[in-house]
Amino acid sequence: MTTDPQVRVQFLSDLHLEIERDPALLYSYDSKPSAPTLALLGDIGWTRNDRLFEWLKSQLTRFQRVLYVLGNHEPYGSTLAQSCTKIEAFALHNPGSSVGEFIFLKRKRYDLTPTVTVLGCMPVLITSQHTTYMSLHQEDVDWLAASIRDIRVNEAERRVVVLSHHALTIKGIGDPKYIGGPTNSAFATELTGQLWWGPPMIVWAFGHTHWNCDFERNGVRVVSNQRGYGDGGTGFSESKVLEF
Repeated sequence: MTTDPQVRVQFLSDLHLEIERDPALLYSYDSKPSAPTLALLGDIGWTRNDRLFEWLKSQLTRFQRVLYVLGNHEPYGSTLAQSCTKIEAFALHNPGSSVGEFIFLKRKRYDLTPTVTVLGCMPVLITSQHTTYMSLHQEDVDWLAASIRDIRVNEAERRVVVLSHHALTIKGIGDPKYIGGPTNSAFATELTGQLWWGPPMIVWAFGHTHWNCDFERNGVRVVSNQRGYGDGGTGFSESKVLEF
């Protein structure tokens, strides 16, 4: 049996670098590295603004690797396809030779160690009126379910960390005042009852709701670290780390 040293991943979401109280501070947010790996779980900034990619380059000089999950704000002012294309192009031009490695988690598996795997996807669901996004959401969920089932059957020693922007459980992931609201499906989908939920998955980290939480749901740790707009929401920590 392979034994890995402790794995540490610093994680942030919803930095919204495109929106600051002081316009002079756009795309200038900084936090001290507290782990070798940085996971950015969406809504970091607009991909139509080159300043986002300059900011990402600066992170690659400070971390061994940066894991990136697309949020719903990245495509603002463009399209989802255009946004993905720009991030994919950035990943190709930053292979990690002289700086840190950039990994775009678009239905992608990334093995952090011989026994720890990251699975990353968006997967956003807007409303029943947004049929394209609903289709993409289902494709993400199907991919995730198949990936977890495959690891469960064929790689029993592996532990899986899932990173997404959209929340995949409903209770406890957002401000209670919005419970039962008409737009809830734009932020969360209840998937904890699915057969694939549970081991080997040990952690699910997400963003999107601007609400920070850390709890266990059916054997899986569910956690978020979302800055939101302005100076950061309650419970946000720029140095928060996942350890496993």
